[in-house]
Amino acid sequence: MAPPEVTFSKAPKLLVAYAEQRGPYSRIGETMKRLKEWIDQKGIEQVGYPFCMFYDNPTETPASELRSDACIPVAKTVESQGEVKFKDLGEVDIAETRHEGPPEEFARTYGPFLGRLLEQGYRLEGPAREYFMSVSDVKGPGSGFVIRQPVSKK
Repeated sequence: MAPPEVTFSKAPKLLVAYAEQRGPYSRIGETMKRLKEWIDQKGIEQVGYPFCMFYDNPTETPASELRSDACIPVAKTVESQGEVKFKDLGEVDIAETRHEGPPEEFARTYGPFLGRLLEQGYRLEGPAREYFMSVSDVKGPGSGFVIRQPVSKK
């Protein structure tokens, strides 16, 4: 199998509404749906594609302890409420690749992608960001997405 194609660019500064989740990554779609419903109810303008941030390696961390954030770029903040909060994500250099296929096949993309970055002398700077391919129809992980990994050169 050919290694995943990797491109490099700069991710701009973003203001995001987000909801934290602890537990199996397969549940992040439910968290994203609740977040999307909340920002729509509040009339907050969405200004980019929804994405999720994944903090832990699921091959090393028990499913019940996995940490992730569902994120939606927004134009402004309002008062945080319940599980929804806001944060600024700074501009960052990123390496990007695409995953096609079901969630059970993540390792076939992530392993070669991250391994190649490390072999080329990059340092992983924070959690991977998985971008959903549709703004209006969030189906959850595995529906086709882009993986964007913040990096810096060693």
